[in-house]
Amino acid sequence: MVLDRRHPPALAASALALVLASCAPKPVLVGATLGLSGPASAIGVEGRNGIEQAISEINGRGGIRGRPVELIVENDGETVEGGRAAAAALIDRGAVVLLGGMTSAAATGAREVANERRVVLLSPTAASPDFSGIDDYFFRIIGSSDQQGVVLAGEALRRGYRRASVVLDSANLSYSKAVGSGFEAAFLSGGGTVVETRSIEKPLGFDFSALADSLRRDRPDLVLCAGSSFDLASIAQALASREFRIPLFGSMWARTPDIFGFGGRTLEGTVLTSGADANDPSPEVSRFREAYSARYGEPPGFAALYGYEAANVLAEAIRAVLDGGSRLDGPGIKAALLSLPSLPSLHGTLSFDRFGDTFRPYYLFEIRGEAFVRIP
Repeated sequence: MVLDRRHPPALAASALALVLASCAPKPVLVGATLGLSGPASAIGVEGRNGIEQAISEINGRGGIRGRPVELIVENDGETVEGGRAAAAALIDRGAVVLLGGMTSAAATGAREVANERRVVLLSPTAASPDFSGIDDYFFRIIGSSDQQGVVLAGEALRRGYRRASVVLDSANLSYSKAVGSGFEAAFLSGGGTVVETRSIEKPLGFDFSALADSLRRDRPDLVLCAGSSFDLASIAQALASREFRIPLFGSMWARTPDIFGFGGRTLEGTVLTSGADANDPSPEVSRFREAYSARYGEPPGFAALYGYEAANVLAEAIRAVLDGGSRLDGPGIKAALLSLPSLPSLHGTLSFDRFGDTFRPYYLFEIRGEAFVRIP
């Protein structure tokens, strides 16, 4: 454009800004469906933070092949209906790919929409086996939740426990039921007995005192809670108020830092499982932990680590699509995720099978003070 004295300075500046804007690389819109409200929202908030951390680093390195990544977020409320609504809203806003569905309930709804619209949904933490072995647009970087139960059962048997009561969170039943089933199968095969299985209906307002009375009557050696940090801490508080001391075991969903505020000292000695260890001393995890803590003023939990990994995995797939000159859409990103032999992870590398599933081991932790201490 040639500017002369007939153009007022303000008009000339505006015209120049338009020209520069038209030359700027088009951002890659990434949508995130996350549970950011409710008593179990810690994994949604942490997941968002981990995703933000990854995208900030990616953009700091110049984006993906020169294109900046722009994150747009919708709150799914950790429900099936919320997952559907959030996924649809994000795609309508222009997202070419989705991250999130941190709970299996929310992922169930988001997955339906992602498949209908042929948009990839990559979940950091939705672990229900209901998603396994299906060729669709759903991917995840976490192992199936029934394996959490298997690992917990092994530890219970090792400690000599033979009678267990199981409590499931019905709001996220596809996840919690799988944890319970995996635990029961492994516990029974090792000589144990599941005395009773009970459900928590709508944690806010639920009568945990009555549940504690029922658990006390069961006379178990341990109680397994396949639920959130709020669920497990509420059980611990209710049992403590009745002076009933019983070993508590919890699924990965409960292993979030807010559990200490919910349950305090009543949780001492509780055994939990997780597939990610944000306190791992490896250089990769240490660097992530330091950067995350500096940015958010608190240490990361497992959901932050998985969110960070998921965003970086997605970036590699997008880079592969752009390098290959393919269209940046659901089919293209799906093909890239399935074709890449190894993808970045803070715990080594990972890859997907033809159904978008991956296998990653689960580890055991024990609550000591206000810390999750890895069990060797």
